[in-house]
Amino acid sequence: MKVSFKELMLDFFKIKQSLLLLWTGVFAFLAGSGPGVDVLAFTLTTLSILLTVIGTTGFNMVLDADIDAKMFRTSKRPVPAGKLSKAEGALLSLAVLLAGLALALMVNMWVFVAGLLGFLIDILLYTYLLKRRSPWSTIFGGFAGGMPALGGWAGATGSFGVPGALLMLLVALWSNVHIWTLATYYVEDYRRAGVPMLPAAKGERAGVLGSLVALLLVAVIAVVTWAVGVLSPIGLVASLALLAVAGFYLVKGLRSGEYGRWAYKAFKFVNMFMAVFFLLLVVK
Repeated sequence: MKVSFKELMLDFFKIKQSLLLLWTGVFAFLAGSGPGVDVLAFTLTTLSILLTVIGTTGFNMVLDADIDAKMFRTSKRPVPAGKLSKAEGALLSLAVLLAGLALALMVNMWVFVAGLLGFLIDILLYTYLLKRRSPWSTIFGGFAGGMPALGGWAGATGSFGVPGALLMLLVALWSNVHIWTLATYYVEDYRRAGVPMLPAAKGERAGVLGSLVALLLVAVIAVVTWAVGVLSPIGLVASLALLAVAGFYLVKGLRSGEYGRWAYKAFKFVNMFMAVFFLLLVVK
């Protein structure tokens, strides 16, 4: 193992992306708890989500090493760069994942189920079965990204419930906008690697159109989340404002034909939306 701790966390476990998913779980827990937070359950749930997310990400890095080696954006990741073998990466990821699932069981069965489903959907359904075969793979894979929010809600309430399912669905739909806008910007990388991501398989215009449709669906779920009393009016207005900016950029891309440029601008606001939306779940 020639990889440094920094490279391991940033490039193998993709800690920046993982922290965004952890953010959804943390604030879903706090929203589900109300004024009284069980500190032990919160700590165990937070650690469980973090470890299951980065453990799953590690397995993804191992399985996608051949693709990553062909893409400029990902070729320097530890496995394709030869700093970490596939066996080492898989064993490390397994240890982290199992630790996360063990912690989940110390909270309740529902947190465990959410963590396990996140792994199975991401690795088996998305990465292994669909990613190299279908431009619609992210529609299914997105549900893996929604599991930390579902697990966070379950950690606080002891069940999934309608609010937990709405938060999971919102992240699942958001994941498509996140991936398709980024893939539109890096479309040549995906074509070079032979990955049929929507903009690579159907064209950049399709990538932007798909992103716009998914964005509108995210907005609908945000409104429903407000309607059931989980999101405050302030949270709804702020969230929709960020989605409106991202939507403006996507429409700008459709009208100008500069798909990659405007998709990347939308990508930044889409990520900002996710952070703001979950933060504002606790503002009443």
